[in-house]
Amino acid sequence: MDEWSKTVEKTINPSHEPKLKNTVQENPSVYPSNVYITPIAKAYNNQYGKPCSRRDWDEQLERGIKGDQIMWDGPPLNRPQPAPGDLMIIWFYKKQVQVYSITEVLKPSQRLPTWSMNIGQRDRRVVYLENPITIDWLTWLSLDGFKRCMGTTNVNSCKNNIIEYWLSHK
Repeated sequence: MDEWSKTVEKTINPSHEPKLKNTVQENPSVYPSNVYITPIAKAYNNQYGKPCSRRDWDEQLERGIKGDQIMWDGPPLNRPQPAPGDLMIIWFYKKQVQVYSITEVLKPSQRLPTWSMNIGQRDRRVVYLENPITIDWLTWLSLDGFKRCMGTTNVNSCKNNIIEYWLSHK
């Protein structure tokens, strides 16, 4: 090989860059970094301008039945923000929780028009939720899950327990 060919070869394949074999690689499994929790009220809140998690969640269940994307508000902006692969817990007091995988995070402008009544939450990001698992209340408590939940927030105290349970049941 002449000097010119060696120069061209080095330009195309510099020696400091590894040469990759042509292999088929599966999509890597995403390990959740954060876990979020949001409570669903037992009854509808009919006060104008006040959020109603029951109404909003029922709307999401209807969307899921129709084959539309299930989505929810992310946490307040003063909390760590979600990313795809994180988990969102839908919390039903003394009944169960549902653990969803967050598949996409969108800007607040992507909020559903029906959420316009939730005046105090217009700045929150929107998360797409998929692949739920249900955890009964007693199992939830055995994972040190929250007995009380007031508003959407991140989970720290029992995060690893929840992630391990979710990984073993997804």
